[in-house]
Amino acid sequence: MGGDETENLFYGNRMSDTATHDKDSILIVDDDITLLEMASELLGETYQVSSAKSGTQALELLEQGFVPDIILLDIAMPLMDGYTTFEKIRALPPAQDIPVVFLTGLSETGSELKGLEIGAADYIVKPFVREILLARIKIHLEKGREIRRLRGARVKKKKPRISTPLTPWEQKIAVLAQERLSAGEIAEKMSIKENTIKSALKAVYGKLGIHSKRDLAELDLSE
Repeated sequence: MGGDETENLFYGNRMSDTATHDKDSILIVDDDITLLEMASELLGETYQVSSAKSGTQALELLEQGFVPDIILLDIAMPLMDGYTTFEKIRALPPAQDIPVVFLTGLSETGSELKGLEIGAADYIVKPFVREILLARIKIHLEKGREIRRLRGARVKKKKPRISTPLTPWEQKIAVLAQERLSAGEIAEKMSIKENTIKSALKAVYGKLGIHSKRDLAELDLSE
């Protein structure tokens, strides 16, 4: 897989990350193409996985508006190592709260301590154990959601600019989606087919002029 193919992998995932996609998103940053493919296959059933093969490419993706729920970041990369990449990620306002887990073959205690001291959420040594990796990702995704929830509670939410008013039915779906319920969970709660909820969410996103649940969480939908 060459550089262009890695970029295509990312953009393909990004374009499918729409209102109908309820999976948490992961950005894997590693110059090892084999590991990128293996990790994508391993995590793809549970998460929306995007890839970057360098720190520079990862930063470009973030600067273009892609905000994953968690980042797995290799340390030993050429040109720009993981530590430098991490510091640059934290300098981007939209990415400041994203949990970053260092995923690397370096097992020296000093490397691990440095990663944690500069603010990484965790440090996982390759080769990793599938169950442990999935468990740690789940933990940090939950912590990330809690951090965003607390931050959102402190920041006054903005009123959306609505081109067309939401119907009462759409309003209810939007409020439930703000609570991080998946389309399936909303469907069960409202006794409606999941595909109908997904279509309604797409319509809601269009009316609100947003693209993700992260955007929806920032809005004040009170009438």
